[in-house]
Amino acid sequence: MKQIKKILGAPLPLCALVLIAFSGCASSGYKSASGTDIDAQVYAAAQRRVVDEKIPEPLRAEFTALYSEGQQNSVLHSMRAGLTALRLGEYGIARRLFDGAIRDVEALQAGAAQAERAASKFVGDREKWFKGESYERSALYFYRGLLYLRDGDFGNAAACFKRSELEDITGDDAPGFSGDWYSDELGLALASYWNGYPADADAALRRAATYHSIQGKVPPPTPLTNTLLVVEVGAGPIKYAAGRYHEQLRFREEPPATVTVSAVPPGRSSQSAAAENLYFQATTRGARQVDYILDGKANFKEGAGVAAVALGVGAIAVADSHADRSGIASGALALAAVGAAITSALTTPEADIRSWDNLPHSIFLLNLALPAGATGVTVSGLDAQGRATASAAVPLNTVTVGGGKTFNLGFARFSN
Repeated sequence: MKQIKKILGAPLPLCALVLIAFSGCASSGYKSASGTDIDAQVYAAAQRRVVDEKIPEPLRAEFTALYSEGQQNSVLHSMRAGLTALRLGEYGIARRLFDGAIRDVEALQAGAAQAERAASKFVGDREKWFKGESYERSALYFYRGLLYLRDGDFGNAAACFKRSELEDITGDDAPGFSGDWYSDELGLALASYWNGYPADADAALRRAATYHSIQGKVPPPTPLTNTLLVVEVGAGPIKYAAGRYHEQLRFREEPPATVTVSAVPPGRSSQSAAAENLYFQATTRGARQVDYILDGKANFKEGAGVAAVALGVGAIAVADSHADRSGIASGALALAAVGAAITSALTTPEADIRSWDNLPHSIFLLNLALPAGATGVTVSGLDAQGRATASAAVPLNTVTVGGGKTFNLGFARFSN
């Protein structure tokens, strides 16, 4: 005990300074999606802004977070609020939010500064500016493509579906799963037919037929398709952190009961399996580049911790030696041990589990050819035994395009 007191005697003021330097101010009570404190005045200003802008009540929490958390989480909250707005029929708000998220994602992907920040041993994955995992970015462009379809802008819809496929980037250990969003190819084929490029549509459908992501029989669009029903089912992938230092990103699935969706328009019927399974897309991405960074941080943290223990033991041994009569050598080793311990404590290998948490588990796309003037369709969900799980009357949005032709789009959502 005497030796330990002798070693720690000199460095204690330094330890105190370190503790003071790294201690934060009192929590304001508001936390960001990254777990950081939000200043109470900033949060109150965001709430006032939401009221002044007359944001619909179901969107106010996400807009308050968007306005109060800054660039670090702007993409995350724009994704969440955009999808909620789409489901509410607030299409103008959804377009604005998705467009903002796309601009930010593209800026982040082009930014070297964020790449350097991610590689730093002392910056946690959750402290980065959120741009989402590959499946989340693919979903962003997919949903924006649907909104372009709704507006009758088939050229931009096709461009979004193509970009969605490009965002589906996988690691070298997951060959064959890159750019395999079946729903994107169906959307691209439909947009191409309506845009006057049937060869592009046929090529998209040929690619789709080779994908591992196929969930079952999904009737594709044809040149006669004039209606698309988009049915979301269940809850999307749930992120969690595993590993000794929580450095491994993992996903948990909550499979919905609905495995087939059936539509009964006037005088017709159609049935389809899911066009997309987002859990499949999340878990077939392979190793991300950031996985290697986080693994390196975890190894560095463990190495720094081992070094701290070794240096501390060395300091005690030197302090007990007659050769160290001045205590300088033991003090130096003790300082090094404290430094190594601080370095280990500050190394942040934890995986980022911020998530676009209102994505669905499955996306169904029903391609129909309806008679002119159709205003709605009844959609039902079925489980694996063919039993009904849910039903909804889906109103159709109709847009008139060149030649007086009309295109219909409808959205529905089943929780299970």
